[in-house]
Amino acid sequence: MSIKSLRKMAELNLCKDCYEKYKALLEPTIEKWLFNPLSDWRDVESCITRMVMKLEGVFKSDIIFISINENSNKFADKVDVKAFRGIKKWSFKKKIDYLKKHGILAESSYNLLDRVREVRNKIHDIFSEFSQQDLALFSLARGITYQIYDATILSFGDTMSKNMKSNAEKVAEYWLSKINE
Repeated sequence: MSIKSLRKMAELNLCKDCYEKYKALLEPTIEKWLFNPLSDWRDVESCITRMVMKLEGVFKSDIIFISINENSNKFADKVDVKAFRGIKKWSFKKKIDYLKKHGILAESSYNLLDRVREVRNKIHDIFSEFSQQDLALFSLARGITYQIYDATILSFGDTMSKNMKSNAEKVAEYWLSKINE
């Protein structure tokens, strides 16, 4: 079903006022889900990559880069461009292994991200589709990763950062137990 056919069905089945609300409020969200189901996963990968880069000393200042133009060296004083590009090529598994080894990811957070990585790998099978549970896992992984990212990258102080990481670990542990039931 396409957005166009959904819109037509809404137009036929809703009053004029409700139809306008559908177009303004619901359709953009539906469109996002239909055409960008992996946005949560992309956020996870981006945060994990930035944490690795920060630990590796890729950023020479407080500025954290998400991407760099291929031919741009104008930020050479703020980022190690060669290292940036090198780490971008690492597999997700290598990045989370690195973060676990350096104490950023605890056991449950690491295991949850590794499990969700395996779900994400279904993208390589053209006949495989992501279920609602898969998409919920991506969203869960995003929430946990954001909390660890904030605790690692932002300056909240040791106590607050430890609490944030501990809470993320508890959430990961809980959801791992639910997944394994």
